[in-house]
Amino acid sequence: MSRAQSDGDTVAQATPHELVRELENSIAARLAAANQAGAEVALAQVQADHLIAEAEVRAAEEARQRTAAILSAARAEAARLTEAGLRRAAELTAVAARHRDQDVATVVAAVLPQQIRSSQDEVSRA
Repeated sequence: MSRAQSDGDTVAQATPHELVRELENSIAARLAAANQAGAEVALAQVQADHLIAEAEVRAAEEARQRTAAILSAARAEAARLTEAGLRRAAELTAVAARHRDQDVATVVAAVLPQQIRSSQDEVSRA
């Protein structure tokens, strides 16, 4: 006897009440499996939400640290440039003062001999 015939014999021998009971048991088992799968999906969703929240916190902290590092570097560069600018301004001020002093000396050298000659001319006329 083949297996199909033996299953057929078993089905043929089962009462309608037993078949309904087996169907109810099968449906209950599938429903329990579906409920279990739903619970696992809900748990996975909670875990995913938790992981996303952790990733957001880590990303925000990393962004804050990077921003702080960039700002620190920018401040250091600004201080360096400011210092270099101040040194250059002092150098230019010194150069301008030397030029001014040289111009004053040139004017004095040009005017003073004329005033001395003019004073001597006045003395000799008197």
